[in-house]
Amino acid sequence: MIQQIEKLKEIINQNSMGHLPLPYRVDLMKQIGSTRTVQKVLCECCKKACSCFPENFGAENLLYGVLFDIDRYLYKNKGDVENISASVERLRNYAEQTIENPEDMVNWAIITLGYAIRYDAVSILAIEDYNGEDDDAFDPESWNADFICSIACSGSNPFVETGDVEKRKEYWLWYVKMVLEVSQNPNVKYQSLPVCKSATPLIDIPVRRQLDLVKTNKRISFDDIRDAILLQIPSGMKWGFIDVLFVSCTSSMLNIHSSTGDKIKIGTMATINICKEFRLKRKEMYMYYPKEGAWFSLKMVINSNSSYNLDFNYDNWDEIPSYFQELDWILSFYTKFPRSIEYTPKWLRKIVGSRKLYLT
Repeated sequence: MIQQIEKLKEIINQNSMGHLPLPYRVDLMKQIGSTRTVQKVLCECCKKACSCFPENFGAENLLYGVLFDIDRYLYKNKGDVENISASVERLRNYAEQTIENPEDMVNWAIITLGYAIRYDAVSILAIEDYNGEDDDAFDPESWNADFICSIACSGSNPFVETGDVEKRKEYWLWYVKMVLEVSQNPNVKYQSLPVCKSATPLIDIPVRRQLDLVKTNKRISFDDIRDAILLQIPSGMKWGFIDVLFVSCTSSMLNIHSSTGDKIKIGTMATINICKEFRLKRKEMYMYYPKEGAWFSLKMVINSNSSYNLDFNYDNWDEIPSYFQELDWILSFYTKFPRSIEYTPKWLRKIVGSRKLYLT
């Protein structure tokens, strides 16, 4: 393979676009002979592309966790394909709909990597009816992560505009060197991802005056909701506190647990009424200070002395249950409760995109 790599370097250097054509890459991947190693090659491409945009690709990026899980699955055999596939399907629309510039292609590359994990890299190892065509013969949905990452790193698709030939050449020369080393040492990471930390907004969101309405001047009270919930607690049940989680974004969810961890089941009408009251409180808070946006979810802890604490989630994607992480739902919710841009976290800005929906 060493001789072949040297030949590929010549091809890259001689190519007017600095591109390594797909037929050579297909042949190279087939020579590796191990699906898992091919998947690692594609994973390394994604990590390389991420490293080109350290300010834009970190814990707040929604696809970061997917790449982290894939990397851990490939090299440490932790996690499973089903969970990776579920994350890919959940975020596919987000990755597809938020492409505004070449660096956004990194997200799409991670989606295609997820499919390569799920389907044994058939998109490069077993292309249907393949007769040696280059990448431009396929739609973006059929591109492999290696090519998508070259677009991200060089700033353009070579078949649309030449762009930065030197950067593209640099990427493909890196690629062939990486393939050689990964194929020789498949169990050793070629490069590492930063440690995945829980998402914290990279944008400094101003303090919300809406919270003062509840916690300081108590202009808005949740006492009635607390009382309605306490009426649903079975008599004779021992508890130290009650945990309440309410999520609402097109659809609504209400979960109530006791301090023992037991789920407290309440009637359908009571659930409907409590959810309605939560939504009315949210709307009331929003109407006072609409520029601050509306909260997606709320955690309420009711203590045994009937006091309670409230924790509102306006900005953290990770705190929104996966069932509600549907882009159409999020955008619909935002359209109903638009914010000013300074109160909009980066992940939500990507979903809103260039739509003129911000309050001024």
